[in-house]
Order: sequence, then C-alpha cells, then structure tokens
Amino acid sequence: MKCTLLALLLSLSFGLFANQTPEPLNPATTPTHRLNETWWKQRLEQKERQAQCQHDTVLIGDSITHFWDEWAPDLQKEFFGEALNLGFSGDKTQDVLWRIQRINWQTVAPKRIMLMIGTNNTGHNPNAPYEQTFEGIRLIVDTLRKHCPEAKIMVLNIFPRGADGNDIKRQINNKINALIPTLADGDKVICRDVSACYLAPDGHTLRRDLLPDLLHPNKEGYRLWGEALAKEFMATPTK
Repeated sequence: MKCTLLALLLSLSFGLFANQTPEPLNPATTPTHRLNETWWKQRLEQKERQAQCQHDTVLIGDSITHFWDEWAPDLQKEFFGEALNLGFSGDKTQDVLWRIQRINWQTVAPKRIMLMIGTNNTGHNPNAPYEQTFEGIRLIVDTLRKHCPEAKIMVLNIFPRGADGNDIKRQINNKINALIPTLADGDKVICRDVSACYLAPDGHTLRRDLLPDLLHPNKEGYRLWGEALAKEFMATPTK
C-alpha cells in the first residue's frame, strides 16, 4: 500500500512539473550581436582597440550617441573630452549587453558613464511590452555597476521621437521613461531627462529644427544636450 501511495505521489509530482512551461526569454535582456553587419563589426573592432587603455569618460547607446562621433565630434570633445563613444547605430538593449560584456572595464577604469538606450527596442518591435525594454536598461546599469563600482553612471531618459505626443512609439518610450528614475541609487547612479530641449512650448510637438528626422539631433541638438548635462556629468565624482 505504501509503495502504491508513493508511486502515485511521484506520478502526480512528475505530471505537475511536466506540464509547467519554461519562463519565456526576454529578448531585451538576452545578449545578442550584429557581427553579420560589416560596418557594425568594424566599429566594434575599432572601439575595442580604443578600450585597451584608460578612459575617464564613456558614452553608451545607439545611433543618437553614435552620431556624436560623426556629426558633432568637435562638440563631443568640447563637452566630454576624449570620451570613449560606445554608441552603435541601430543597437537595442540586448546588443549593448553583448558589447559591454566584452570590454575589460578594469583597463578602461571610467570615472563616469553616460547611458541612453531603448528607442530601437520600441522602434523595431512596438508590440513588445515596454517593461521588457526597461528590464534591459536595468540589466545594463547593473552590469556597469558590477564592473565599474566607482564610476558615476548617468542614465538618460529616451529622447522624444515622432512629430508629437500622438506618436505611438513615443508613447511607449514615455512609459519606459516613467520607470527610469527608479534606477537611481542615491549614490553612483543618477537619472536625467533633457526631453524639454527638443520640444516646442506646448510640451508635445517635436522641434524639427533640432531633430529633422524626428529622431536624431542635428549639430545644434547635440549642443543643447551637452549644455544641459556636461557640467554635472563631467564634475569629479565624490567618494
């Protein structure tokens, strides 16, 4: 009788576990690469060579960060000095996660890191839950904190996109942005929002004179970004 009861219990337990489905992966937190894209691979190789020495300042993100290098290199140097720009056009949170895990952060030893990422998660897959993208951002911050415990990390809200507040992708990004302040730890991680720089006085209409394609700042747009944040960002971190 005891054997029969034990067998029944084991059978029920096995059935319960067998019917459980595995937790679905969050694409935004699953590191991926784009090595099949020639330009991306070449930029990766270039940036990893640059990362073989120390840099006080590191910028991380997608094309909005990347284009400091191409559209406003003089302003980048003016505001951020000899920064290591790890912005890659088209990158999502999962691509950034893959890239930053390859960096020898002990060698780079940054004093400060600026991060903005997430608009391509929204742009490439607007049907994905916005919480997934936020978890990707959180994991990037956690990874940077692990490898660069003394660095000041400034996390930026995703810049506004689309013509006005009716733009669906902007609305998704706004939901992500509403969660970003929760990443601040009162010490090394601070969160900032410069969206107002790019909006008309109504607070909704995007200024095409600063973001002509409704997504990327032009040179004057980069100047406003630097003027808004560089003084605080570049200040010597307190111990």
